[in-house]
Amino acid sequence: MAGLLLGGGVQVQPRADVERQLTRAIRLEEGKDFAAAEGVYREVLKTLGEDPEVLRRLGLVCQQQGKFDESIQVFQRILKRAPVYPGVNTLVAISQYALNRFDKAIEAAQKELVGNPTDKQAKYYLSLAFSASGRLLEAIQQLEQLRVEDPQNAAVLYQLAVDYKAAAQQAGQRLTRTYPDSAFARAIQAEVLADTERFDEAIAAFKDVQRKDPKFPGIHLALGQVHWRRKDLDKARVELELALVEEPNQALAQYYLGDIFVSEQEFERAIPHLERAISVYPELTRAYWLLGKSYSGSGEPQRAVGAFKKALEQDPNYKEVHFQLHEVYARLGMKRESQQHLEIFQRLTQEAQKRDRRVLEEAVGSPGESGSHP
Repeated sequence: MAGLLLGGGVQVQPRADVERQLTRAIRLEEGKDFAAAEGVYREVLKTLGEDPEVLRRLGLVCQQQGKFDESIQVFQRILKRAPVYPGVNTLVAISQYALNRFDKAIEAAQKELVGNPTDKQAKYYLSLAFSASGRLLEAIQQLEQLRVEDPQNAAVLYQLAVDYKAAAQQAGQRLTRTYPDSAFARAIQAEVLADTERFDEAIAAFKDVQRKDPKFPGIHLALGQVHWRRKDLDKARVELELALVEEPNQALAQYYLGDIFVSEQEFERAIPHLERAISVYPELTRAYWLLGKSYSGSGEPQRAVGAFKKALEQDPNYKEVHFQLHEVYARLGMKRESQQHLEIFQRLTQEAQKRDRRVLEEAVGSPGESGSHP
């Protein structure tokens, strides 16, 4: 706590009293009593003057209460003396973003990155402000940098997906406006129909594309994907095999064909397709699961174990993989390992059931609230 006592102002109260007040304020924060914590910090500042760390904490509790304008005023008191005080411009950016002042949020985040180029939070809020301002390519650029630095950050991956989708929609709209009667414009419409699971309309639209341009790139893969999603596996297989005639190294076509062959228990036919798909897209976790099932079904349990372990490296909670390992290890006579994976599968299944019940209860209301519903 001694660092909190640095910063301007002559102490009137004894140091121990100030320390006690600061400890109390932090405990109030931990207890979510932000209004009370704010009051204590303001009292402390009467003693310490413009102490930057106390001001920072005061600004944070203002943020927690949704008092964003007040938080900005507090943070500016720090920046007036120290324009690049670590993390404070980021906090200004967060408050400006919350107030929908995206240009000011961008300005504040960029100031932070001048003094602290590695600040991940500044990059994240800069990306959000770019996105909200319609500057999607700049938003994606920031998020891609964050993804490289922190590949498992779910918030970054989610925002990347959102921004890429929005950028694709913008490009599609420009294409449709510029070339309304083109095969490309019709293909965009077909993709939108497929995304909304209007599969019959999507197939009709892709057929229109094919009539407009029989050599339209990727048309067989697109049709194969739609047929696969609607579980019409015979038609999907025909289109996907045509996709491989067009492009023998088309990894997604390999993946979908592998999935189809596994569903039909043609495991030996599935293996080469899945191996090729993984060689291009090693992050396809489900492909490892399918490959493990294929090795197991074709009498290669040791190779199945290797594929399943690869899947668990990417997703340790992949419960279907744990169940498959339980069965394969049992077949190999490895009882301890088999039991271990069975227990993990059972635990994950129970946790999923609890989550489902909780979601259902939240959707319909708790039993005690049932009287308030019609």
